Amino acid sequence: MAQGRVSGSSEREATMTVRKHPLADKASLSGVRKKIRADLTKAGADASLSFDCLVAVTEACTNALVHGHRRDDPPPEILWEIDGHSARFYVQDYSTHQWSKTSHPSRDAKAELEERIGGFGLDLMRGLMDEVDIQIGPDGTTVCLVKELVAAEAI
Repeated sequence: MAQGRVSGSSEREATMTVRKHPLADKASLSGVRKKIRADLTKAGADASLSFDCLVAVTEACTNALVHGHRRDDPPPEILWEIDGHSARFYVQDYSTHQWSKTSHPSRDAKAELEERIGGFGLDLMRGLMDEVDIQIGPDGTTVCLVKELVAAEAI
């Protein structure tokens, strides 16, 4: 996991930024990333921590669009909360399709790594973020990603 810190506490943004954004398609992720990057910068997160967040969020959003969204489903959404201490991202899809409730169909544990197509996203998100929680329910899936922006001893 990448380590990083926010700027000194006197420079740290004391207020929390909360935003919610629909995910129309993969192209809309560019605008979402720009807003998240700006909010992380405002909160004082360093570039390394911001990069970790942006990669993990992009993966979660892409998964929601590709695997958790069908024509009749409402579009997925992302909500984020960022303050000077942590960043929390909630990616929600509203798919009721049964296959989305299981592991990724291309992730065959018996397959050689060279032969696998996809199925690395959850491992990627877990490697970049401090917490990854997935809640699967009858109304869809919510992925919660958390990144601490300050080392524990600095708080």
